Amino acid sequence: MKRLKGSCLCGKVNIELPDHFEYIGSCHCSECRKFSGAACATAGGLDGAAMRIVAGEAYISVYRKSANTELAFCRNCGSSLFSRKLNSGKCNVRFGILDDVPTQKPAFHIFTGSKAPWDDICDGLPQFEAGPTAR
Repeated sequence: MKRLKGSCLCGKVNIELPDHFEYIGSCHCSECRKFSGAACATAGGLDGAAMRIVAGEAYISVYRKSANTELAFCRNCGSSLFSRKLNSGKCNVRFGILDDVPTQKPAFHIFTGSKAPWDDICDGLPQFEAGPTAR
């Protein structure tokens, strides 16, 4: 299976993961907007054990957002890298850090009920007012 590479803005953190995601979507909740600094955060979910940190593990800082969710970012450049669900071991890798083009594309939008009022979603993908609780 093809492997994808990803990195932060400064290049200190490098990851590698399989080119196969359980799901890919864009989250429009206010927390993802703040963490990404954008209208939404597009991420692909996979088993955390499948993702490998190739370089720069010492540069990864973790913010404990909730009892079940950790957000990882590069402490040198601030790039948003991934989130980790502690109860399931799943990781949601931010697509903006991918250096390679994945074969899958985003399939949905979640938390559109709290999207930024200036954000118009025009791609025709399914939209959900809220989101799954298991991810």
